[in-house]
Order: sequence, then structure tokens, then C-alpha cells
Amino acid sequence: MTCDRCDQAAKDGYDYCPKCGRSLRGCEMCRTYADQGYEYCGNCGKRLKEKDDRTLEKAVFIAVPFVVAMLAIEAACMLYWFPDTLAGVKGLSLNMFLLLPSAVGIGVLTGTGLQAYWVLLVVAIVASGLVMLYQSRAIFDRRSANYVEGISRTSLFWIAVLFSADMVVVLVIAAIEGSLGYTIAVPDDLPMDLSPEAFLAYANAAVWEEMACRVIPIGIPMVVVAALCGKKDCVRYLLGGTGVTRVAVVLMVISAVVFGLAHESGWGAAKVVPMIFSGLMLSYLFIRFGIYASIMLHFLIDYTALMIPAVGQEIYSFILIAVIVLGFISVAKLAKDIRDGVRRIDRMPVWIQESSDSKRD
Repeated sequence: MTCDRCDQAAKDGYDYCPKCGRSLRGCEMCRTYADQGYEYCGNCGKRLKEKDDRTLEKAVFIAVPFVVAMLAIEAACMLYWFPDTLAGVKGLSLNMFLLLPSAVGIGVLTGTGLQAYWVLLVVAIVASGLVMLYQSRAIFDRRSANYVEGISRTSLFWIAVLFSADMVVVLVIAAIEGSLGYTIAVPDDLPMDLSPEAFLAYANAAVWEEMACRVIPIGIPMVVVAALCGKKDCVRYLLGGTGVTRVAVVLMVISAVVFGLAHESGWGAAKVVPMIFSGLMLSYLFIRFGIYASIMLHFLIDYTALMIPAVGQEIYSFILIAVIVLGFISVAKLAKDIRDGVRRIDRMPVWIQESSDSKRD
């Protein structure tokens, strides 16, 4: 039988209930009872059907195919133009920086060094995509008795949720700022074509900005916290994916603010608030799933600028409008999850999670 914490622990991604110790993954008989239409397994007592609290997940899941299509197009463009970019970046230069919390230059990459860096960026993005697909393999197993629950625990599902919600919220913020006389100043030198400058700039943003804005302000402090808590494997906290705690949430907010302020110099003050929101989305993916998930969302957002020249205005508009429409549902889901999270804040671990939801697959 279940206790009063089992259902919430399952939603939070635990394999076992932290109160009663019951397995939340079910047993070998769960599917048999589910196929017969039962709500609970007659062998282990696991709930096999959610009542009515998965409606938003089902609706938001519609955004996943659109996001997968966008990621596939963007990745295909990056790989197709990889040789041209590799040759083109040799004549470019790239300023490297850290956020401490303002941008501090640490050097300039040029020539062969920049070519090697471009290769590393592509490897990091491709590797992140492969990890995302592996972690999200439950999406492709529709035979599962708990399919909706399974997909809602994947990084790909949450990338779709946060991307579509980010599109809506950023547009709303921009509209409000515009009505108040504040407009985002797009940099004159921002590449919007299929040039080596564009592929390099957006790939660098997806990977290096995540290292500078997530690993340094969140990962490193969490390593220290884990070490102080006696965790022998504290180094694994460096790349995120170790679960949501109160300390992690504080660091998430700090990271998002730093990320937002870093965009003021190039884009103007109107860019700060939208980027703080985007920073919160990226930071959440980092602490819940790991650096690979935040890299993929950042890649998805930034490489969107290259979709128009790659596939044409019509296809781009169709996909983007669909994502924005579904984004309103995603915003509703986020609002519900935030409300539920606030209600159970007293049950959230303070420092580190003993059973991290990053282990869910």
C-alpha cells in the first residue's frame, strides 16, 4: 500500500519513497494489472493510473515533435556547414570571457586554435544531444503502463516545455517594455546568415555561456556544499543534474541574474529582464538534469536565428507559431508546478539531495 508521500515522491522522480521506502518503479505485475484496467497493482500496490493531474503534461507533449524538428534542422545545418565553418573561422577571432559577475576577458582565440575550439564546440553539442536522447528514451516507448509519467520526467520533455514557455514570456515582457518606451537594441554585428561567424557565435554561446553561467556560479558552489556535507563523489556536482535543493534554487536565481545583466552591454537594458527569465529556465535544466540539457536548450534558442535562411520563412513561421501557441499551455504548467513547489518547500532538501532526480531515466 502507498503512504501519503508516495505519489508526490514519484512525481518528484524518486525511485523509492523517502518516507516508507516503497519502490515507486512498480513490479513485474504492474503492466498486467494496467492492461486489465486496474488503477492499482494487485501485487505491489503502485498506482497505475493518474487521476486528472496529467492533463497539462499531455497537452504540452504536443510541443515535443516541433522542438525535435527544430533541433534536427539546427543540428543538420551545423553539421552540413561544419567544413565551411572550419575553414572560415581560421581568419576570425573570438574573445573569451568569464562572468565574475561582470564579463572579464581571459584571452582571444584565433587561427588554428579557433578551429580546434570550433571542433570542440560541435563535439560538445552533438554529445549533449545524444545524452538528451538517451535520457529521454521513455518518450519513444509508448508501451509503458505509465507513459505520461515517464515522458514528464525526461529532459527532452522539459526542454520543450521551457523553450515554448520562454518564447511566450519573453515576447510578453518585450511587449510590456515596448509599451513603456524600452526596446531591445539588436547589435549591428549580430550575424543572421549561414556564415562561419554565425555558426561559431551561436555554438559558442550555447556551450561556453553555459560553462560560464551555470558551471561557475552553480556547479562549483554545489561541489563545495557537497564536500562539506561529506559526499565523497562531490565532484559530480560540478556539471549539475544532482537535484533541486534550497541552496541550488538560490544559486539558480543568482546565475539567472548574472546571465541577464551580462546581456545589457550589447543589447541594452530592455534585454536584461527577458534574459533573467531565460537564465532561470537554463539554470533549472542544469540543476535537475545536467549541463547537457542546458546546452541543448541554449543551442535550440540561439540557432533559431539560422532557421529562416536554412528552411525558408514559411516553414520557420509554421513551426514557431505552433511552439508559441503551445507555449501558453507550457506557461500554465510552469505556474502550476511553481505553485505546487512553493506549497512543499518545507519538504525540499536544504543542501543536497540524497536521492537525486537526475538519476531518473
